[in-house]
Amino acid sequence: MKLNTIIIPSFDKNQKANPNLTLIHGWGAESRVWEQWAKEKFAPFYTVTLIDLPGFGESPALANSDTIEDDWINALLEVLPEKTHLLGWSLGGLLAQQIALRSPERVQSLICLATTPRFTQNDGWQRSVSPKIIGDFIQAISLEVSAVLKKFWRLQLQGSENSRTLMKELVQHMSSRNMPKIKPLNQGLILLKDMDNREQLKTLTMPTLWLLGERDPLIPQDIRLNLVELQPMAQVQIIPGGSHIPFFSQPNETADFILQFLNNNRS
Repeated sequence: MKLNTIIIPSFDKNQKANPNLTLIHGWGAESRVWEQWAKEKFAPFYTVTLIDLPGFGESPALANSDTIEDDWINALLEVLPEKTHLLGWSLGGLLAQQIALRSPERVQSLICLATTPRFTQNDGWQRSVSPKIIGDFIQAISLEVSAVLKKFWRLQLQGSENSRTLMKELVQHMSSRNMPKIKPLNQGLILLKDMDNREQLKTLTMPTLWLLGERDPLIPQDIRLNLVELQPMAQVQIIPGGSHIPFFSQPNETADFILQFLNNNRS
């Protein structure tokens, strides 16, 4: 079965389809979380495709295997427009980087939103999430899915302005959606723990934007120092006041940065 997509058509004044923009969401979320934002901010200028990750939203889960990363990326490639600007948030950003590396001819530009080339720390990579946090989530998810997801949704908004109000709104929204099962949640956590795109980034030739939240509790803005070394030709922007869900905490500013980048690389 194919992954679920939400397609928001868009046409210019001559009724020609506008360029494609594809969005891939993060762990514990689904496309509906940013559908309205994408429709308002991007659909006037781009044909927008939102993809539900395997086992999230309306997408079917994939079987457990020893090739989870390849399985997920192949499933995403199957529903990806033939040529598109590509935006990935958090886990979606890790996967978008790999899509751009494996099928560069299909990616016109790459936007990495509140994400990183490697999500977990190791000896040579400290500006990221500790392995213990990921391990705790893997252990806890087997006991109580709903409570773990609510904890993660709240964590992503910590430090942002009006965080309590935003947390209530996000939890209310996500609690009304399809709750993912343990299998895809664990698969996503494994990808967050193991994926490492650092060594390959310099081979990317398409225009790339790294867009980071100033107050992101998971991806510190200091990672920009690493990104300058790993991908010198990429743009790096900090969203003032931005959380790990900057399209939720700073929707206008986040969209403005993205549109400016897209308009400079529109074709």
